[in-house]
Amino acid sequence: MPQDNGIADSESLLAGLLRWVEFETPTGRVDVIGKLLDHIVSEASPLGCGIERIAGRDGMGDHLILRFAGGPARGILCTNHLDTVCTPGSVPMRRDGDRFHGPGIADMKGGAYLAFSAIRNIVRSGQMMPGPLTLVFNTDEEIGSPTSRAVIQDEARKVACALIPEPARGDEAITFRKGRAKYRIDITGREAHAGSAFADGRSAISEMARTIVALDEMTDISAGTTVNVGYVSGGTEPNVVAGKAHCLVDVRFSENDAGHAVEQNLRRLAPRDPQVRIDVAGEIEKPCLDRSADTLDLFRHAEQIAREIGPTLVETSSGGGSDGNFTSAAGTPTLDGLGAIGNFWHSPNEHIIVSALARRELLLRRLFLTLGG
Repeated sequence: MPQDNGIADSESLLAGLLRWVEFETPTGRVDVIGKLLDHIVSEASPLGCGIERIAGRDGMGDHLILRFAGGPARGILCTNHLDTVCTPGSVPMRRDGDRFHGPGIADMKGGAYLAFSAIRNIVRSGQMMPGPLTLVFNTDEEIGSPTSRAVIQDEARKVACALIPEPARGDEAITFRKGRAKYRIDITGREAHAGSAFADGRSAISEMARTIVALDEMTDISAGTTVNVGYVSGGTEPNVVAGKAHCLVDVRFSENDAGHAVEQNLRRLAPRDPQVRIDVAGEIEKPCLDRSADTLDLFRHAEQIAREIGPTLVETSSGGGSDGNFTSAAGTPTLDGLGAIGNFWHSPNEHIIVSALARRELLLRRLFLTLGG
């Protein structure tokens, strides 16, 4: 294994990370996102990397690509998102012993900063990676990466593997993620007075109730398929037969074929009353991150490195999606969950474990130095 310049200091890593966290960047806050990207560019410019900034569209912020040279091998893609979820000001930055709380500090500015620090240390040490390293910083992952997915998959097809520094709850890495789909179901009936003309009406709410029962029956816990109706709206007044109703549906699946089967069943939904209409909009947002043989090889390699650093690396899976789902769908072996250790992301209690920053940064650094062939 190539020699590196030793383990970084967790407190120094925290100080650098907090300069990123101070920019509160909910998806779509293009002004603050732009300032954070400016800051990252200022830190990257002395490193001699290629810098490409992709203009935002559809109300989203810019995306940033940093390209670092390496040997003749195919190289590595490391994709990181900078957008967060919580409303600015709702997660005060504070320290509680070994925990540091902050907005998006775990999901996933912690991992994004560790990846940047890892390559910066490699550049400063003068070491040569087997192949090039491409760092992608996108700013719309929390809503499904609608304006960055194509960029990520294009970059993924160029490299030997993808590393995703999403947060972890311990010394672990993720080798499988469920796929996800989102749908909106609109039901159109006919309004009528609930007292004097009830028979003339066609209740969209009643049809919605029957539809929800059908959706519930699509869940198969044993197969890892869940269909969740998370939001329902409809009607106008109690004395009016409801003419419209709609619901929002979240689907998770452990096999891509199962996700496609649910989608087909959704498209086939038919109203009991032919005078009522059901319209389904949406799609599979993220295919599964495949636990392939190549991904398991990546995990075993990372596991070996972790044994030399300290705690054993544990293989785990997740029901939530990441941009690793997209790199995997592009056919690129992907190892996920390599970021900061913490918990309670997307909540006021989101935090990282400060003392773990150094070993997680070193794990990424050594992965950059030994993969990509």
